[in-house]
Amino acid sequence: KILIVAADNASSNDTLVAELATILPKFGGETNWSRCFLHIVNLVAKSLLREFD
Repeated sequence: KILIVAADNASSNDTLVAELATILPKFGGETNWSRCFLHIVNLVAKSLLREFD
């Protein structure tokens, strides 16, 4: 049983979640997908630091 998928924001993960939803009828697709919060924080921090280069 898969309850949730935690992954970064890569487009390949979009494909993975969509495919899991078709293969596993009980998997809720995007409603059961959590994008990794720490990855998002890392992307924001890198974006802010680029302003000071």
